[in-house]
Amino acid sequence: MNVIFEASGASGTAGTVAKILNPGSLGSFIKSAARPERLSRILRAEGFAADTGDLAVLLAPEGREEDRLVLVGVSDDASVFEAQAAGARLAVRCLDLSGGLALSCPEGLDVTLFGEFVYGFLVRSYRFDIYRSDQDTGPGRLTLLDCPEAVVDSVKRLQIAAEATHSVRDLVNEPGNMLPPLELAARIERLCAPLGIAVEILEAWKLEELGANLVLAVGQGSVNPPCMVVLRLKGEGATVGLAGKGVTFDTGGIHIKPVAGMWEMKNDMAGAATIAASMAAMARLGIRRPVVAALGLAENMTSGSASRPGDVVKSLAGPNVEIRNTDCEGRLVLADCLAYLQQRFAPSQLIDVATLTYAVQIGLGPRYAGVYGNDRPAMDRLLQAAQSTGELAWPMPVDAGFHDELKSDFADFVNWPGVTYGNASIAAAFLEKFVSKETSWLHIDIAGPAYAPNGSPLSPPGGTGFGLRMLVDYLAGESVA
Repeated sequence: MNVIFEASGASGTAGTVAKILNPGSLGSFIKSAARPERLSRILRAEGFAADTGDLAVLLAPEGREEDRLVLVGVSDDASVFEAQAAGARLAVRCLDLSGGLALSCPEGLDVTLFGEFVYGFLVRSYRFDIYRSDQDTGPGRLTLLDCPEAVVDSVKRLQIAAEATHSVRDLVNEPGNMLPPLELAARIERLCAPLGIAVEILEAWKLEELGANLVLAVGQGSVNPPCMVVLRLKGEGATVGLAGKGVTFDTGGIHIKPVAGMWEMKNDMAGAATIAASMAAMARLGIRRPVVAALGLAENMTSGSASRPGDVVKSLAGPNVEIRNTDCEGRLVLADCLAYLQQRFAPSQLIDVATLTYAVQIGLGPRYAGVYGNDRPAMDRLLQAAQSTGELAWPMPVDAGFHDELKSDFADFVNWPGVTYGNASIAAAFLEKFVSKETSWLHIDIAGPAYAPNGSPLSPPGGTGFGLRMLVDYLAGESVA
């Protein structure tokens, strides 16, 4: 969507115009109407009190130029998410527009809240309809009126974040038959390379040469070979390494998943997509710090060549892993990615992002990400980044007791101990076994919020792009010693 900044009257205000009000400004707006009593009655009937999220549409309002005036409430004390959701509600109301929408910049509204309102509008205007014959239209242009310089700068940066979020959604929403591992790698390269991000695609033969056998084990049941994408963003300071799970479709392998909802398993590469789009956003925003990423891409299928329960596989890091459950494949992919990053780049901090476990949703529900790690101050800074960007994340435990669950009689450890409880933390403990004790490490399990089957306040049904804002905000402000 094009975002244009103009002064009132520069190109006329006929058409659809949105206006933000709060409870304090509603009275003066009503008094300025041609017939205040009638407008007051209309707004009461609409239930519009200018509280955050309130919305009312006035058709051809008397004494005004607009064909349609949309009033939206945003209170001064609104949270970041509430401002985003109010903007998203405006976007939903405008989905039937084929032209543009003008939005006046309200006097006195906090710059951050207005920017987040616009962000909410932009991300909720997203559509993925390339395979539908009845494609939606929606407004193709948003004109912001009378915005001061600080607002213009804020909105431009948030527009980049919104476009990066759309990039994540585009990848997550692609059906599995359209996005096997090498195709996903190619699309990541097209997203990142033009922005100056170095891209390497390590194909299956190279992974075999390196000894990245866990990635290969996950992908060996598919006719579509696995690969690893390595991204490098140059900058100053200590290097941060990002590991992303990119399982382009997850049947569960020999431990095949039930049919209900399996079609949603095209989203199991959301971690890799989030990291790639986050690095692209950082490059566009001019955030210059050294970041490297290893994205493990594989398709977990069931076939005569698929990994079997009980197989023992030597990891890139060295330990042998007993694969007790082929549907616990994401941790295998990430383990080799974490090892690769440490062996080649020796980063000061590691962060992995993955739709890793269903178990995390049992404790936190579908809206929250679980955050694990060995560095509590870094975890707190990440949680603060989530709060400041309107995303929901919660600290979760990983300790020696969870590590003890992973003991194996036949290998160094298992990928799943066969227990009923604590499986999200056990998965985190498995990953921690592949992280040097001297390295700061954070694990973000986005299995709940990465995909919204019925939509969410900021997203239509499908991929949400969750985690991108949090990760970019964290990396932009983080200084790793």
